[in-house]
Amino acid sequence: MPEPLNPADPAFARDPYPAYARLREQAPVARVALANGTHAWLVTGHEQARAVLADPRFSNVPAPGAGRPKPDSPAQRARGCLARHMLNSDAPDHLRLRRLTTAAFTPRRVDALRPRIERLTDGLLAGLSARLELDGGADLVDAFAFPLPVLVIGEVLGVPEADRAELREWTYRVGSPADALEEGAVDEAWVRLHAYFSALIARKRRAPGEDLFSALVHDASEGGLDDGELLAMAFLLLFAGYETTMNLLASASLSLLEHPAELAAAREGGPERWAAVVEEVLRHASPLEGTTWRRTTAAVDLGGEGVIPAGDSVLVVLAAANRDPAHFPEPDAFRPDRHLTGADRAAPHLAFGHGPHFCLGARLARLEAAVALPRLFAAFPGLALAADPQRLPYRPGLLVRGPRRLPVTLR
Repeated sequence: MPEPLNPADPAFARDPYPAYARLREQAPVARVALANGTHAWLVTGHEQARAVLADPRFSNVPAPGAGRPKPDSPAQRARGCLARHMLNSDAPDHLRLRRLTTAAFTPRRVDALRPRIERLTDGLLAGLSARLELDGGADLVDAFAFPLPVLVIGEVLGVPEADRAELREWTYRVGSPADALEEGAVDEAWVRLHAYFSALIARKRRAPGEDLFSALVHDASEGGLDDGELLAMAFLLLFAGYETTMNLLASASLSLLEHPAELAAAREGGPERWAAVVEEVLRHASPLEGTTWRRTTAAVDLGGEGVIPAGDSVLVVLAAANRDPAHFPEPDAFRPDRHLTGADRAAPHLAFGHGPHFCLGARLARLEAAVALPRLFAAFPGLALAADPQRLPYRPGLLVRGPRRLPVTLR
């Protein structure tokens, strides 16, 4: 019998792909034992992942008492409130919440952020230059990959810059397995996030700004959002708005530093080649390792992959589906050329999901990467890794994936 899957294992977090490949070879949809004593169905095949993500029989609404229920506490109540966002909802609630948010992420409004993203990037690169000159090295996550998306989403939400480091810490905790952190760290983070966003909503009601969140607070269309929905929406926009983009920027930087020929091709190839780099990072090093958990509302026969009983937990593993050899030649190779115009592309990647829950912030994440990466490597042509990439720490868990630190130096 195979060993239970342990998402908190640092070795697994650093390189889960061999384990996913073994699972996919055995069955692209399989019931797996987890190290915490529970069982779940993991979807690791590309075709099966697309099918599950578009199938309304897989509900995003958590079952009452899902997971390992804990006694009532302030942390549990805070978590319950913040987790009632649109990723944990089905139609018709999901459609209403999505419509209220979509207006902020139209192509026109997202593309209008480019000049601001350019200025923010240049400011961060100036700080990174000073740090490299003074210390001889820097952590590219702390100096670049983290602050840029936090600054961008902070402006979208109207969050003061002084508060953003704490928000990063709290969201990191709630996205990690509790047994990978100090006791009580996750509970404290849920309480702090709830209190922070409650105060933010109150401030926006009294004195709205020009930010998206102020608009949501005061939007009365379709009945508007009540306080509980606003709390959940604020948490979702923060978490999804910076966490995935931070991982995209960090993983892209690491991939290019590990593949100097691809970095040289990007420098010489212009915007189309940089766009191909971004798409290949999204496929090869999916910033979202898995989707939110789903559960079956009825028994589902996936056509030869077995029958999933009603009420079972299901996780679509995007990182595994994006390396399915049935759809991607040389799936473990980093090859941006596969995304160039005229390339023989076997299948679209699933980095931002598929179906009704496709990520609203996908265009913004791509824009930030398309702006920031060329500027980073133009500013520092001698940038080099200052650590063994096989020893870099990664966030534990099955939700988001990317290096937590990325030491670099100048050659």
